[in-house]
Amino acid sequence: MCVLFSASCGGPKEVIVPEHISAGSVQTSKGMPFYERGCYARALDYFYKANELFTAIGDSRGMAMSMNNIGVVYRGMGEAAAAIPFFEDALRMYGRLGDREEARQTLSNLAAAQVDTGDYASAAKNIDEALKMQIGRKPFAPAMTVKGVLLEKQGDVTGAEGMLREALRSLDKKDSAQAAAANYAMGDLLRGTARYKEAVPYLEKALESDRTAGFYRGIADDLAALGRCSAGLRDDASAVNYWEQSVRIYALLGMEDKLKVTMVMLEEAAKRSKRDISLTRALTDRWLKEDTAESLCD
Repeated sequence: MCVLFSASCGGPKEVIVPEHISAGSVQTSKGMPFYERGCYARALDYFYKANELFTAIGDSRGMAMSMNNIGVVYRGMGEAAAAIPFFEDALRMYGRLGDREEARQTLSNLAAAQVDTGDYASAAKNIDEALKMQIGRKPFAPAMTVKGVLLEKQGDVTGAEGMLREALRSLDKKDSAQAAAANYAMGDLLRGTARYKEAVPYLEKALESDRTAGFYRGIADDLAALGRCSAGLRDDASAVNYWEQSVRIYALLGMEDKLKVTMVMLEEAAKRSKRDISLTRALTDRWLKEDTAESLCD
């Protein structure tokens, strides 16, 4: 049994929640630490189990939450197309429940996945709907971040920069994931327009937020982007430093595709700067063969 406490005028009363009612929430709680570290395969197992348990007892709110969580994990794994049906299902459920706050978050997640798949028309429709849903006084930074990324993809760099600056002003300071996403998006935008010096502080803030959260994959992506900025500034020595760290994390996580792309840039920068990276090659080969992702996520 799961024991909770509720406040009343006579003091706290013990509330007994039957195991079959609390089971879905328990599985969600077990999955969240894995999701937050980027251990997606482990998180996905727990979130699927949570969805099954919520479905079995007809808990619509739990079903919607777990559907959204599964979608977020698939998108994190680079499978945006697989994520979309889960977001759409969660959105329908939140709509029936009248939960505008969760619907807005799910709309933002759906739009982000549609940006990833190149469906910019659907993404624009959904993210604009999310931005119109005013809840409280503060603008919703995650939706503005998605809108900024979408505008960049559509070639409106000026509009994208303005939207991302507004997102950064509206961040929930306690939310490391929000801060990392918005700062990374701004840094990547500036890097993509060859404004490398301007990009670096944003990417460093993203790195700080991801390190605070223990988000391994985000840390690797931030380091890879910082390496690209250093290369753009013709500072191969710094680029090698960043990329060596990045490829090692990708290897630990078993992210072979990202490792290969980054390793090509690392090899070229190392050659230009006459840097020996043989140890990094050996370590990444070893970690890929050993499948260290499982042990890293324990």
